[in-house]
Amino acid sequence: MSSVFLLLNDPVIAGRMRGWIEAVAGFEVVGWVDSLGLARRQIAHTRPALVLADLQFGDGLLTSFLPELSNGSRFGRPCTLVAALTLDDSQLLEALCCGAGGYFQPGRPPEALIETIQQALAGESAMAPEIARQVKAHFDTLDWDPTDFVGESLNPLHPSETERMVLQSVAAGYLPHEIARHLKITPNEVGRRIRTLYRKLQYDLHAASLTLAH
Repeated sequence: MSSVFLLLNDPVIAGRMRGWIEAVAGFEVVGWVDSLGLARRQIAHTRPALVLADLQFGDGLLTSFLPELSNGSRFGRPCTLVAALTLDDSQLLEALCCGAGGYFQPGRPPEALIETIQQALAGESAMAPEIARQVKAHFDTLDWDPTDFVGESLNPLHPSETERMVLQSVAAGYLPHEIARHLKITPNEVGRRIRTLYRKLQYDLHAASLTLAH
């Protein structure tokens, strides 16, 4: 059974999403809260596989909670998907940098939400061209040397060559199955590469904070 926790402001939206999720075999919603304070207590108790969350709450911003949610063993390191009303919102990119594993759009049909959850639990993520262009701009500011990584292994700072090709293709508007065909990989692998790109954004943020601290 895959457990989902709802960290959402609107009880009507939360109730609707609970119904959609629990209508799918193998999924259960283990809690709903509308504040970060309550989330810290209840997520530590329920330790869900995935959290669906808004970006702002009455007691703070989700970005203040994401680093401990995604890295701290207290919460079980769930994957967090953040609600994105618009894909060019700077807060969305900040949330991805702080530990979110992807995003969902509340106004889309129920099957789109379920597909996004299933993808996230499989270790994959989606990325819209609007987001890809912001992510690409971020990595383009780095002094990238192909010798900084060995093969396709995870590097704390830079995308691998394949990840850069995926990012460029998404930014150009190509769909996952088109990218997969061009790169001779599977669409699922494209999703996994995108998740890795999100993780590398998070490594960059962590590295920058360590530099500032010293």
